[in-house]
Amino acid sequence: MNNNQTPSRRLTRITALILTVVFLGFIFTAFFVMLVKNRSELIHSVQLTPEVMSALPENPGPLDRLAGRINGFTAGIAENMWLKDEMGYINSGFQYALGKQVINTGSQNMIRLTTGHLYDLADYKPLDGSARQIAALRDTTLADLPFLFVYEHPTLYADGMLPAGYEALDHSGEMADEVVSALTEQGIRVLDSRDVLPASGWSLDDLLMVTDQHWSTLAAITMARAIAEELNDMAGAPLDASLLDMDRLNTLTHEKLFMGKYGQRVGTGMVDPDDIVEYWPKYDTEISRTTKRVKSVEEHAGSFREAVTRFDRLEPDPGLTWNKLAYTYYGQVEAYDLLTNESAPDYTILLLKDSYSAPIGTFMSLMARHVLCVDLRRDVEPLEWWVEQYRPDAVVMAYSLQMLRDDEYEFG
Repeated sequence: MNNNQTPSRRLTRITALILTVVFLGFIFTAFFVMLVKNRSELIHSVQLTPEVMSALPENPGPLDRLAGRINGFTAGIAENMWLKDEMGYINSGFQYALGKQVINTGSQNMIRLTTGHLYDLADYKPLDGSARQIAALRDTTLADLPFLFVYEHPTLYADGMLPAGYEALDHSGEMADEVVSALTEQGIRVLDSRDVLPASGWSLDDLLMVTDQHWSTLAAITMARAIAEELNDMAGAPLDASLLDMDRLNTLTHEKLFMGKYGQRVGTGMVDPDDIVEYWPKYDTEISRTTKRVKSVEEHAGSFREAVTRFDRLEPDPGLTWNKLAYTYYGQVEAYDLLTNESAPDYTILLLKDSYSAPIGTFMSLMARHVLCVDLRRDVEPLEWWVEQYRPDAVVMAYSLQMLRDDEYEFG
């Protein structure tokens, strides 16, 4: 047998060897730099935090705890890998250069809509289980209370937003129709953002983020106003929705400040950061806020703007003109926010929230004396405790499609 290789085959093998060495060298270098720069974050990632424990079985054994630490460390590596963002930009740019309309970004397929907004296509998951859990809570723990479910739809709000030929790849509308119908059939009052936001008179550019799945704060205010009107109608609530009229609010625009999770995949070379707008009343207010983050509890009081705005979230990241947290300036996934407005009517609203509805609760505080915004995914007391402790006049559950699709989340 002749083992002699042609020059072209030898060149191919040498090139492959060089590329392999370079690739492995980059991997080891990236891992070493990550260990040096992000040592504290990696140490934290292997700790059994409340978030990690919540994903484990009840009464977890040693192997469950070990699996939790391994999963946390794996997630920590993915989050803190050196040049992670830059490599993501290269990957996305390469796919765009190939002419792809839909680009793969890990476990998601992202598309640029005809309106310019970025969006993750939603595969189908049955939501009848989520609907049953919500109805069960309404019929047990919340049986004696006015209950409103608010459905928060992601970016697709108009026909033709998906490029032609890609409509069949997204099932968000189908899932939304199914869960809203299932809840309505159970006798639950549902407020659907697909009805509220398009009818508001505001443009999609005003209501939606280009670089993120979340709405703008204007959309949250619009939904808060609609919720107040719904509670007035269904429960005789004394909420003055006109307090959220735009002519009664000051605004301040922070231009191109926020780069959401979609935009972080492609970088500023492909998309501009979103504007962030502050809103606060022209009329006098005095608000107090108690917030639990992961473990710490914060107390704030003063005018509405002083009490609720997280001003640190409105500062650009070092060396940049934008940041990745500006959307959270009115709260996001804190365990709870307790908002008190002594000048408002004596009415208590328990808002079971997600990241979409956190700012909704913030602006509800202008209309009701007590607004309790609770994220049941976090390390908080069970729902029964909140009902017994605060005896709300009404309960609002405001959840997004992403929240309803989470198979590991239990509403109770």
